[in-house]
Amino acid sequence: MTVEKRYQVFISTTYPDMQSARQALMLPLLDLGMAPMSMDLHSAETNNLMPVVQRMIDDCDYFVILLGGRYGTLSPLGLSYTHREYIFAATKRKPIVTFIHDQPFSLPAEAREDSREGQVRRDDFARLLENKTLAFRWRDERELSEQVAKVMPDVMRQHPAAGWVKSGSVEKSAGGETERLRRRVAELEKEREEWLSGQRTPARHLARGSDRVALDYSCNVYEGGDCKVAMASCELDWNRVFACVAPLMLNPVSEPVMQKALEDYIARKALDDVLADFPKAHAVRNVVLAGHAFNQIKVHLRALGLINKTSDNDSRGMPLWRLTAQGDTAMSQVMARRR
Repeated sequence: MTVEKRYQVFISTTYPDMQSARQALMLPLLDLGMAPMSMDLHSAETNNLMPVVQRMIDDCDYFVILLGGRYGTLSPLGLSYTHREYIFAATKRKPIVTFIHDQPFSLPAEAREDSREGQVRRDDFARLLENKTLAFRWRDERELSEQVAKVMPDVMRQHPAAGWVKSGSVEKSAGGETERLRRRVAELEKEREEWLSGQRTPARHLARGSDRVALDYSCNVYEGGDCKVAMASCELDWNRVFACVAPLMLNPVSEPVMQKALEDYIARKALDDVLADFPKAHAVRNVVLAGHAFNQIKVHLRALGLINKTSDNDSRGMPLWRLTAQGDTAMSQVMARRR
């Protein structure tokens, strides 16, 4: 899915003499999916707004200067505000495009500098822009609009910018990309499991079925009114171990759920396991399977090809496990009752 980007363009120009030219500049920018922005700094008391303007320029993707017949209002630094905006944009390495009026002497008197010093400043600034920026000449609003429509697409191609997109478009695009990546991860996990299956020790060499395994666990033993923490061990055959967890794993299940199922089964016979050491014991509670015992079960069932790890995790970031097709068949053979 293609996400449509928008680009911010800061327009730097004098005011109010360039109002109609600024309108002619904005229309083609809007047609190109750009968002024009600017701030009027013609008042002598607006020097305090320069930090705001600088932040706006810093956030923009492109910087456009529209120069007519005026150099502009001077700031306390002795430069016009347009000149200062240009300097800041240049220091930020923004792509700068300049549109300079080709015949400023033909403009109305209010749109030209009324002093010789102002005219010199304006002409010097125009020469600076022609030497330092991508500059174009224009004579009227129609020509300016055509220049912008022709020039800016090339500028965007030569100087690609980050831009911005609507949040809804990002979510849709990200959602589709996430789903595609999830499917790819699942495919890779399947390929990995198939490869591992070919590398595993043949099942005929591994303990299974009625072969027994010793499982260590801790528990609370109640004897004569006292509660003692004890270590015990039980022996289960692999069919019984598998039968404890298999029904839960038709859908992906977390490791704590698998371990709890084994502990619940062990708890039902734990009293017999501890009687040798605690002959007067009358109850066993809080069975906790030893970590190494649970890991042995998990690895062994995986080596037999009965379970595998999915690409998903639970809320705590722990992996989820489920039955393989071979495990599903084995569960039916172990647990289904015959006639």
